[in-house]
Amino acid sequence: MFKDLRNRFDFFIRSHTRFSRKNYRGEAENSEADYVFDILSQNFKADFQESLSVLDIGSKNWAYVRGEYKFFKNHCKTLKLDGVEIDAYRLYSNLYSRYEAAQFYINGLEGVSYYADDLLNIKSRYDYIIWLLPFVTKYPLKRWGLPERFFMPEKLLEHAYEILGKEMLIVNQGKEEAEIQKALLDKLGIPYESLGVVSSKALEFKNARYGFLVTK
Repeated sequence: MFKDLRNRFDFFIRSHTRFSRKNYRGEAENSEADYVFDILSQNFKADFQESLSVLDIGSKNWAYVRGEYKFFKNHCKTLKLDGVEIDAYRLYSNLYSRYEAAQFYINGLEGVSYYADDLLNIKSRYDYIIWLLPFVTKYPLKRWGLPERFFMPEKLLEHAYEILGKEMLIVNQGKEEAEIQKALLDKLGIPYESLGVVSSKALEFKNARYGFLVTK
């Protein structure tokens, strides 16, 4: 209980003060972006369209956005790419916020927007959705400093499916979380394909990551 009280207090402070040093500078081209481009290329079956709308859920600082942008721009003329992050004003040790970092990474990318918001407030419909490492157990949510009231994996998954137009790629960390994700999909009757281990030579992780391709 104490941990949750502290997380609630900290989240309230950072989401209302929105402190940042501003003028974040990082590496626009990075291994995270290469990794995401690779796994999208492996698992999405996107056909060329005049326009596409894409949502990234839980974007954090969105360091990998250029990987998503590159992939989907290869499949359309006009791209609307949105990222949503509920804890956008979390500060790093250097006192830069996720929000300011995300503004750096999306700079110069036409049609790309980053929202500091709750997924449940997103009502627009998207052709494609990417959801990397959703919280399916409370432990990682608490470690990231979020209040327990935000732990609602079933409700969030149901909402994501409601606003989905074509396909959604979900990637979970570790076999245990993947099994929980599978159970959630089955419970809600959402059609999906288990992709097994999702990997790329661009970036390797200590724990294997497992993917699910949800179809509408």
